[in-house]
Parts: sequence; structure tokens; C-alpha cells
Amino acid sequence: MSESSPARSLRSEFELLAVVLFWGLNFVVVKIVLEIMHPHVMNIFRLLAAAAVLSWIYWRRTRTAGTAFWGPLKTSPKAIIRLTLVGWVFYQAAFIIGLDYTSAGNGAIIMSSAPIWTALLSLVMGTERLSFQAWLGLFVSIIGTATVVAFGTAEISLSSDLLIGNTVILGAAILWGCYTALTKPVVQHHSPLALTVIALNLSLIPLAILAIPYWGETDWASMNGLYWFAVFFSGALSTGVAIVFWNNAVLNLGASHTAAFGNLVPLIALVSGFLVLGDPILPAQLLGGTLIIGGLVVMRWARKTKPATPSAS
Repeated sequence: MSESSPARSLRSEFELLAVVLFWGLNFVVVKIVLEIMHPHVMNIFRLLAAAAVLSWIYWRRTRTAGTAFWGPLKTSPKAIIRLTLVGWVFYQAAFIIGLDYTSAGNGAIIMSSAPIWTALLSLVMGTERLSFQAWLGLFVSIIGTATVVAFGTAEISLSSDLLIGNTVILGAAILWGCYTALTKPVVQHHSPLALTVIALNLSLIPLAILAIPYWGETDWASMNGLYWFAVFFSGALSTGVAIVFWNNAVLNLGASHTAAFGNLVPLIALVSGFLVLGDPILPAQLLGGTLIIGGLVVMRWARKTKPATPSAS
């Protein structure tokens, strides 16, 4: 028996709560593992776990639908390779290195700016136009991002590790924003899950090659069961299951409703970073995070209230 619409909506609400917990805690979990494992080495393990979970889910769907697992790669090879490089190879490398140098809270706040860069690239590509209100929200979010990058450190210095990490994480946010914008025209022909699984699997080879030189820099003797569970959490749950839950929520609840939950991720990362890692919560983080989220809310409101094109009914 299929679920009723209210039941599906309620389930999606609970799944979204799980997603924001996974994503918010992920910044802290990754920081803990990075204490003994090199960033590129951790990347390959966490993404292997994510690929295993997502590939199994995608394989079951292709078997039910009678479609080929690698079918999208055959019909859109250039687009998928481009998505692989931008969204999984370059982004994942920048994300893990940036987070290694900065705090969990800064990483989460700066990553929340990704929709800004999606909007800007969509403008360049001609796939989206912004109203005055949306431009205002975009400007406010950019100011908030700059605030966290420049002042989200206890000590402001051009040589500060946190400042370097903030800058690299900003690059990761820009890359993810570009990935999202580049995905928009491709999802008209292929499902988001198919694109994610294929691009993720293709990225494993270059990311593994990147990790090989740093294999000896990991303290393997200290990698006990707790650390391996943390790697599993970051890959299978935060990167794997969370993506499926998020896509289901977009389908059942709508994009705007789902996106609103994403605003909780920086808050969870800040609080958990303070409680678990002892990271201070700085005024610049609170101000910058508020400006980013406030600007994004204005942008989404502007899109939602955009005058509809009259229909010929």
C-alpha cells in the first residue's frame, strides 16, 4: 500500500531533520578524523562509503526501471565529466583541505553561501534573471560571506591558518555553486541520483591518485573503531543517505520548503563545534551567518513572488 500525501510529507519532514543533523555534525566529525588522517586519504575512504550506499540505491532503481546503470554517461559524456571534475574532484579536494585549516563553524557558514555562486553563474549562463530584491539579497549574502572569511578568526592575520582555511572553503563553496548551476540543464534529461552516482564513482580514481602520496602521513595505529565509524558517518550517512533524503524532500515538500531547513546546518555546526571541539563562537560568525542566511531568504522570496507569465487559458 502506498503512503498518503500527508504521511509522505511527515516522513520527509523527519528525514530533513536527519539531513541537517548529518550535515551540521559532519563538519565536527571530519575535524575529529583529520587529527590523525590526512585530508586526501580521508576523502577517498568517506567517498568510497558514499559511493557504495548511493550506487546500491541507484542500481536497485535502474533494475526496477530496466535502464542501464551507466546509461547517462553514454548520452551526456561531456556534461557528466564536467560535473565530475567540478563537483566531486575539485570541490571535494578544496572542501577537505579548507576544513582542515579552519573551524567547523566557519566551514559550515561559508559553505552555506553556495547558492550565491549558483545564482551568479546562472546569470552568466543566461539560465536565470534576478529581480532588484534578489540582487539585494545576493549583495547582503556576499557581505556576510566576506565577513566570515575575513573576521571569522580570533586572530586576524594574513598568515593565519584559519584565514587560509576560510579562503579555501570559500573556493569550495564557489565550486559547489558552479556544480549546482551546471547540473540544472542536465537534470532535464537524467535524474539527480543518476548524475550524483556516476560523477561520484568517476571521481574516485583521480581522488585515489591524489591520496596515494599522503598514505604514510596517516596515524594508522590510532584508527580505532570510533574513527572508522566517523569516516562511515561522513561518507555513507552525510554524503550518501542525506542526498537521497534531500531529493525526496524536494519532491514531496517543494524546493523552497526544503531549502529552509538548510539554514539550520551552520547553527548545528557552530554549537557542536563549541561543545565537542571547544571552538569559540565569534561575533563575526554570528553576524556573517545571519547576513548570508538573511540574504538567501530574500533571494528565495524574490523568486517565489516573481510575477508569473500569463497563461493562455
